Amino acid sequence: MLAIDIKKRLPEFRLEVAMRLNYEIMAILGPSGCGKTMTLKCIAGLEKPDEGLITIDDRTWFDSWQHIDLPAKERRAGFVFQNYALFPHLSVYDNVAFGLRGRPSAEIQERVNNILAKLGIMKLTSRMPNRLSGGQQQRVALARALAGEPEVLLLDEPFSALDSLVKSRLEDELLKLQEYYQGHVLYVTHNLEEAYRLSSRMAVIEAGQVLQQGERQDVIQRPANRRVAVLTGVRNLFSGVICSLEDHRVQLEVEELGSLWVDRKVDQGFKLGQRVTAGIRPGHIRLGKREACNSAVVAVSDCVEEVSGCTYHLQASNGRSRLNLETSSANAEQILRAGEKCDIYLPPSHLFIIDDSK
Repeated sequence: MLAIDIKKRLPEFRLEVAMRLNYEIMAILGPSGCGKTMTLKCIAGLEKPDEGLITIDDRTWFDSWQHIDLPAKERRAGFVFQNYALFPHLSVYDNVAFGLRGRPSAEIQERVNNILAKLGIMKLTSRMPNRLSGGQQQRVALARALAGEPEVLLLDEPFSALDSLVKSRLEDELLKLQEYYQGHVLYVTHNLEEAYRLSSRMAVIEAGQVLQQGERQDVIQRPANRRVAVLTGVRNLFSGVICSLEDHRVQLEVEELGSLWVDRKVDQGFKLGQRVTAGIRPGHIRLGKREACNSAVVAVSDCVEEVSGCTYHLQASNGRSRLNLETSSANAEQILRAGEKCDIYLPPSHLFIIDDSK
């Protein structure tokens, strides 16, 4: 297990990160400048925390109280930087072999050729970095990080500079990587879809603080607070009051939408009369559908046509106040225009409730 519990004072905020990782991919999600990259650098030994502990299995990489701080070269951590940081004066082969210096030449050759073959870049062996495409540079950077058989692989937004087609192919390769790499992977990104596709666990960070971490489904389906909801792409948040509690569901009264039922997946300790925030992701609102419960009539305030459908901005109103909602539809043949009214359905299984006190 990789265990991180560190603190570091930065100019804008104090970084405080505690997380556990057990041979899986954890995505670290958050806005630019929130401390994601600094966390990776502290793990790799490129930056020193002010205090804390970093251990992997039964070995300690950093312990501020025991004055242990292994240098980066003694930590088996592979780092893929956002700009790849390939050595411009070295060939692909020499870039990948760089971290293996001092080992027998036969071992170096075997390891380099093995990882180049696995990543499908054997034919690039003699090329210089300036003759590589962005996708090829990314593969070489990943090969260099893996050549030393690291216990921890640290990826700092490795796909951010790539076009969508190349990015998709490399994401597939990263997922296949788990077939032959059995270590811990920490993957930094600000892209929610990317984080969800590539990870089994997620940690959401803002201003140096871990707001929530856990299995990716739990973070997405049960955000811990409003900030986590917003940072993970929730566009529809509204206030309500709990008016009924049953074993497997909760009933809310929302001023603009009326009564809503929410499936209760876990006991969150809610009480009758409690004010809470409810939310639902845009893609889960069913447009043009009416059910016996959780339905409402709304007005279209705006329609944005996209390649695969439309994004609608809606308004629900009780005459006194308005609630803005966002949804999407893949049915481009029935485009609704601004001012039109339609039914919406909010599935109880996709609604979630946030305790406003958190």
